[in-house]
Amino acid sequence: MSGGEPLADRYQLVEVVGRGGMGEVWSARDLRLSRNVAVKLLSPQMASEAGVRERFDAEARSAARLNHPNVVSVYDSGEHQGTPFLVMELLPGRTLADELAEGPIEPERARGLGLQVLDALAASHRAGVLHRDIKPGNVLISPDGTAKVGDFGIAKSTEGLNLTSTGMIVGTAAYLAPERLAGDPATPRSDLYAVGVVMYEALTGHKPFEADTPMGMMRAVDAHRPMPLAQARPGLDANLAATVERAMAKDPADRFVSADDMAAALQPGSGAARQRAPVDRTVPLHATEVLIPPAPDPGSHRTRPPGRPVAAPGRPGPGGRIGRVAVALVGLVVVILVVVLATRSEDSPPPVEETSASTVATPAGGSLPESLDRAITALEDSVQP
Repeated sequence: MSGGEPLADRYQLVEVVGRGGMGEVWSARDLRLSRNVAVKLLSPQMASEAGVRERFDAEARSAARLNHPNVVSVYDSGEHQGTPFLVMELLPGRTLADELAEGPIEPERARGLGLQVLDALAASHRAGVLHRDIKPGNVLISPDGTAKVGDFGIAKSTEGLNLTSTGMIVGTAAYLAPERLAGDPATPRSDLYAVGVVMYEALTGHKPFEADTPMGMMRAVDAHRPMPLAQARPGLDANLAATVERAMAKDPADRFVSADDMAAALQPGSGAARQRAPVDRTVPLHATEVLIPPAPDPGSHRTRPPGRPVAAPGRPGPGGRIGRVAVALVGLVVVILVVVLATRSEDSPPPVEETSASTVATPAGGSLPESLDRAITALEDSVQP
């Protein structure tokens, strides 16, 4: 198509600069404004799917509303000889995918690129535009090192299509959140999941999940747990690792609330990533595993002798009734002794004769008050077998 008829009598295609599941990207010349641009052509296979053209055009208009330093600008869209196309900013640099093909990058560079991608997502989400296809190939790096995210919203054109019939490659499925692979709609948190996967790959040099087929990748994303970053990249900053792993939580509710929230946790020295640790729902508790109860408080002296049963809360165990009565009886004896001492201090009665340990001492030459005598009698009756 290069050198042929200009698209829409305006865009002269020069050469292919990229290919993907949705089509080709060409460098081109805007003949009207005399500037270089990038033109994305939707593949014939994609263009033949029902409703794809309309959605492609609608999402192109949505993406064109975004104006942010970390977003690839969208200039125009149209159709040429039955092929939908999108005109975008042309960047002379390369993609993050090109860079990662050479191996992992330094942690601080990965952090910086992640923050720029999150800035772009924060702006797009506020504008009501989801990306849906965050991956290294859609993160363009300009010559000055600035990261710019491209293809905003365009992936919505393929939603609802069969992944295998559209020829979706394994690499694209690797960045989709589990709920999206299960058929749920995209959300801001599914975009953040993809950012986590991209950062994991940038830090380790490989994707968190590996498979040879799209269906195998879907099973891996849904059921497997990636190697912890502490093992995959020893010596990595703990907060950076925790932020990336939380973004990749299986359950969307365990991820960050927003791109701004994740960006705050990603800042050096931040401890926000640990404020709500993701719950691992991929490893069930097997019946053979033993739950070990917590050790008793070393500061407590109320420890239970080994083997002694513990009564259920609110229900006294064996001997509970007698124990409570005994406690009440001791309390009553204390009251009686107080009365006795008070009487002795006032009347100076003769000393009390010694009694057996099983009886209650009474003041010499007198008896207990009638109410106390009745209480003791009742208590004695209650402890009889």
